[in-house]
Amino acid sequence: MQRKINRYWRRQIRRRRKKISSTLSSTGTPSVFLHPADAAHGDAGIISCEDIIIAIGKSGESEELLNLIPTIKNIGAKLVSMTANVDSKLAKESDVVLITPVLKEACPLELAPTSSTTIALILGDAIAMCLMELKNFKRENFALYHPAGRLGKRLSLKIDDVMRKDKDLAKVLPDTKLENILTEITVKRQGATGVIDLNGTLLGIITDFDIRKKLKEGKLDSSISAEQLMNPSPTMFLSGSNAYDVLKQMESRPNPISVAPIVDNSKRLIGIVSIHDLLQKGL
Repeated sequence: MQRKINRYWRRQIRRRRKKISSTLSSTGTPSVFLHPADAAHGDAGIISCEDIIIAIGKSGESEELLNLIPTIKNIGAKLVSMTANVDSKLAKESDVVLITPVLKEACPLELAPTSSTTIALILGDAIAMCLMELKNFKRENFALYHPAGRLGKRLSLKIDDVMRKDKDLAKVLPDTKLENILTEITVKRQGATGVIDLNGTLLGIITDFDIRKKLKEGKLDSSISAEQLMNPSPTMFLSGSNAYDVLKQMESRPNPISVAPIVDNSKRLIGIVSIHDLLQKGL
């Protein structure tokens, strides 16, 4: 696979061609945009013999493109052209020619590049999608190249990056009494606390909802223990889980849960996460 793909195009369609380059790069095929005028004054040095050059020109007779062909050939890069004119000089000098339909431009004067540039964008997207298939490009790869914004977060953010842990993690032993349970929940500001044994293994979880429920039932007094208060079968998630997947599972339950414990493969409690924490991350 070639190291990168370069493309040359005329100034008036530069922005649309940049989109093709961006799509290729973001889907795993390194690509750069290079204007012919810049290439003619030294920037052609970015090209290597391993590269593919995609030259886009409806007529295939653009002088600024044709003037660069000897340089491309001397470097040893491959030349692929997108053109509507199979008999053009550009097509004849290319290693591969992609013939685009000859369309009437949408411009009422039939001068401004409109329909032809749209066809080029479609073909560019098709190339990018084919390369994704060939590379077996996965969601994880996409996330690697899109770290910012909601899309990137949903694909790449792990639950370990969101959960409360270490000193911020609320946890009590089974024999802990109500006063200390309330103190732990209040100080850690999580609305819940995990109940663990001496080895750190999760036994259950106590939420402020559980406490209010016992109070409403008249079953709450100072002697009650964590073991008596806890839910022994809470919904829990493994460390390393995708944060957005956790959020969806918490929200999609018949009775959505507001907090959930995070455990390792040995069921040791390592964190607690709330829907509020997840939403604050912009998921």
